[in-house]
Amino acid sequence: MLTSISIPNDVALVVLDLDGTIYRKPRMAWYMIRSQWRHLPSLAAERRYRRLLRRRLALNTPNTPDKTVTQEFSDKWYNETYLPAMVRVIARHYKAEPWVQPLLDHCHTRGIKVALLSDYEAAVDKLRVLRLNPDDFDCILSTGDLGTIKPDPSLGDMLLRHLYPAGDMPDPFPWQNALFIGDRLDTDGMLAHALGAQFIQV
Repeated sequence: MLTSISIPNDVALVVLDLDGTIYRKPRMAWYMIRSQWRHLPSLAAERRYRRLLRRRLALNTPNTPDKTVTQEFSDKWYNETYLPAMVRVIARHYKAEPWVQPLLDHCHTRGIKVALLSDYEAAVDKLRVLRLNPDDFDCILSTGDLGTIKPDPSLGDMLLRHLYPAGDMPDPFPWQNALFIGDRLDTDGMLAHALGAQFIQV
C-alpha cells in the first residue's frame, strides 16, 4: 500500500484527482448498481455519455454533445439520486488513502497550492465523508460543473482562473512546475502531458 508521495523541489502546484486516487474504489460499480438497480438504464446512459465525450476529445471535435440530446438520464436523477448515493457508498465502504493527509500538510508547510480536479460532482461532500477538510484545497473543481471532461487541455485555463481569481497568475504559467496525481493515464496522465506538467500515477 502506498503510504507517502514525495513532491519534487520544483513543484509549486499539486492537482489531485479524487475518485480512484484519494480513495481506491474496488467494487464501486457493484455498490452503485446495487443501490441504483431501479435506474439501470440511466446508469448505462451516464457511462455512454462519458465515453462519447472522450471519443470526441480524442477526435478533436470542437463541440461537445448536448446532454439533453445524447443522454436518456435526467439531470434531476443524476443530481438528486445518483450523486447522493455515491457519497453514501463512499461513506460506508471507503476511506482516504494514507498518503493524502500528509501530502496536504506538506504542501501547506511549503506553500504549494493544491487543487482538486474531480471527474464527478459532489466533491466537497465526498471529501467530508472521507474525513478530509475541503479547506485544505485552494480550489475544488469537477469537470461536470465545467462542461467538459479529462483530458481536455482547456481544463488548465479553467484551473488557473479559479486558483488566481485576482489575476496575479504568472504569465505564462509554468506548468512544468505543476504535479498532477491521479489513477488513470488516459485521463489524468494525458491532461498533465497536454499541459506540460509532471504526473504521478497511483
